[in-house]
Amino acid sequence: MLIYSPENNHRVAWTIDLLFRQLLGQPCQITVRTDEIREYQGPKLAYSHEPIDDIPWIKACGLLFENSIHPQTDHLVKGDLWNGWPVIFAQRNDLEKTLVPFDILAATFYFVARYEEYLPFKPDQHGRFPSHESSAYRLDVLEEPIVNRWAIAFSKLLEEHTTLIISILQPKYQFIPTIDVDSAYAFSGKGILRTLAGIWKDRRDMEGRNFRFSVLRGNQPDPFDTYNLFRYFHHENPSEPIWFFQVGKHGRFDKNINPANRNFRQLVKQLSEEFKTGLHPSYASNIHPSLLLQEVETLTSMTGQPVIRSRQHYLKIRFPETYQDLLQAGIREEYSLGFADRVGYRAGIAIPFRFFDLRENTPTQLMVYPFEVMDTTLRQYMKLDPTQATQLIQKLIDTTREVGGTFISLWHNESLSEWKAWRGWSSVYRELIQHAAGPIQTYGHTVSS
Repeated sequence: MLIYSPENNHRVAWTIDLLFRQLLGQPCQITVRTDEIREYQGPKLAYSHEPIDDIPWIKACGLLFENSIHPQTDHLVKGDLWNGWPVIFAQRNDLEKTLVPFDILAATFYFVARYEEYLPFKPDQHGRFPSHESSAYRLDVLEEPIVNRWAIAFSKLLEEHTTLIISILQPKYQFIPTIDVDSAYAFSGKGILRTLAGIWKDRRDMEGRNFRFSVLRGNQPDPFDTYNLFRYFHHENPSEPIWFFQVGKHGRFDKNINPANRNFRQLVKQLSEEFKTGLHPSYASNIHPSLLLQEVETLTSMTGQPVIRSRQHYLKIRFPETYQDLLQAGIREEYSLGFADRVGYRAGIAIPFRFFDLRENTPTQLMVYPFEVMDTTLRQYMKLDPTQATQLIQKLIDTTREVGGTFISLWHNESLSEWKAWRGWSSVYRELIQHAAGPIQTYGHTVSS
């Protein structure tokens, strides 16, 4: 397919590649020559301010031809619908000529490149971009991969107006379970001072203190030692989790075991030999990038493998600084993009994509893997019980599967502990695995995921 655009800049090329090649499975080329698009005999499309003859046309609003970053308030009006789905960057003129009543390329770019997160916003207590600040929240599509929805509807129009046959629902659904190890053990391996501090904290909780002593004496397993249970669940429903380890220095928000601890090192080494692993950069490293480099070196020494994957502790992302720091540290796959306070699709899309650095106005080599659901979001932020959580998870899985996306779950080792607030939650994860890793339906046939 040949696409005309008056400019073939980074924004245009990145967005066209995302929409046409990645979402629609259609390779295409871009031309800036009107004579070439007129003479071309194959399927073609014009993306411009004005139409070109009778060539199928998407009216451009101009966002992809800019180099600056500024509020897009006029283009984010709520209430515009297309095929039943909310849209942004709606067009008010030339509706009888344009293929779609909104700039689908600008809308895709705005959502996926996280344009709004470069603009001023009111952060939460950890400096994060909260869900209620997002366009997805205002449009009530947090739990919909709206960009995928637009792409599917758009594919049908392309079939009508070009000679293309789009296979948007090809069997490409994927499931990537991920597990964060914030603290490998609840009581074991904490050292004398932290153990004494824990005992003092439990001084009025006789049951908790006795349980702690029982674990420390070796009479009971540490409640956070759930690794074999994870192994069992993922063997029961074949799936390969990615484990992220926090190996930074102890701090207010960084509570893991000292990476010099022999048992912890052995655990990390064993899991890295069985599964893919990555770094869970410390809270402090988000402010001090030099710590990130140290933590990459530490995890490399523990696994004997290059560190190419990461997920931020507390999901702390500052655009574009966090991703720039990760690239400098050698990270190539990033799994932090999701909201802490709500489940759903933070970037409006259910597939991995290359990070576009808006400040530098260029694509990068960092692949972003947005996740849909986190355990603490369900229990702590949304206040759901296990039954409600399971129902919501299954809805998200079904939605992701329906659009041929990638479902990524974020769990923690302590969530399977059946201890304190996590009582009753191990079954939630087991059912998540069963539903997400089970057979999928496509073209009327059952295939394995």
